[in-house]
Amino acid sequence: MPKNEKQKQKLLRLLEIMMSRTDEDHGIEMSEIILALGAYGITAERKSIYDDLASLDEMGFEILKMTGRPQKYALVGRIFERAELKMLVDAIEAAKFVPQDKCRELVKKLEAFAGPGGARELARRVYVDDRAENRTVFYTVDAVHLAINESKMISFLYFRYDRDKKKVYHKDGKAYKVSPITLVWNDENYYLIGYDEESCQIKNFRVDKMERVICLNEARSEAAISSKIDPGIYTRRVFGMYGGREELVTLECSESLSGVIIDRFGRGALLEHTEGGFRVRQRVTVSPNFFAWVAGFGADMRIIAPVSVRDEFCTYIGAALDQYR
Repeated sequence: MPKNEKQKQKLLRLLEIMMSRTDEDHGIEMSEIILALGAYGITAERKSIYDDLASLDEMGFEILKMTGRPQKYALVGRIFERAELKMLVDAIEAAKFVPQDKCRELVKKLEAFAGPGGARELARRVYVDDRAENRTVFYTVDAVHLAINESKMISFLYFRYDRDKKKVYHKDGKAYKVSPITLVWNDENYYLIGYDEESCQIKNFRVDKMERVICLNEARSEAAISSKIDPGIYTRRVFGMYGGREELVTLECSESLSGVIIDRFGRGALLEHTEGGFRVRQRVTVSPNFFAWVAGFGADMRIIAPVSVRDEFCTYIGAALDQYR
């Protein structure tokens, strides 16, 4: 690269040096800055670096001239507060769909924003059991976003694990053809919500179980484009991202479950007071996961209406009891 091209990098490289090597407690001398820039093939005089530090300060990156001799400089105004970085690291560490090696890579990149003292604080290591192994998950997400932005269909293979922990592909390895609608993060996993062209239904797919994702040169179906799915409302209605039909269900609950209902359906849920508890009407996706959720609260929750859903729940519970008779 020609010398003048490298000189164009000077301000950016200076910011990089200040971000990674300085903070409120750690400064850097002018001679060290000159050497660090030299490692990038950039020559600089003290006066030009003073001007560059002043430019960074004017741009919102607060530069501190530290007391003492020799004179040192530090970057104290940062893009992210340290508390914000800790929160981002915890979110990455807790995300099951991020493979371990990619998790470490992302945290390492965030450490560059924390300075020399903050990097140690970011090494928090949230424990996550059964982390995903699919290292192509980020390319999958990128392909899905591209398809949504360009209003194109995608194709992909979808798999599950058998009892020997081997991949078993759905539809005997035949590719799904889906019009993507949106991506949601639910129950510690990333999901694609899309319109399946073969079954003519909206379905959910775990992103880490998708392979060979291709953005097709075919326009998304009208059913996908016209579907006005609000991710927040959708994930409240769907239990465990398990598909099913949507019903307006009335639940009768004991007073102790008011927090559970608000956490599940949001503060907009209307709780109708009854003796010793309350009733609530909500649209939910009726599925085995929904029935398991209701059953988990025992006598503190029961389905009142519609009768068809209540009867299905009784059949579900009866089938489970038959396993123990």
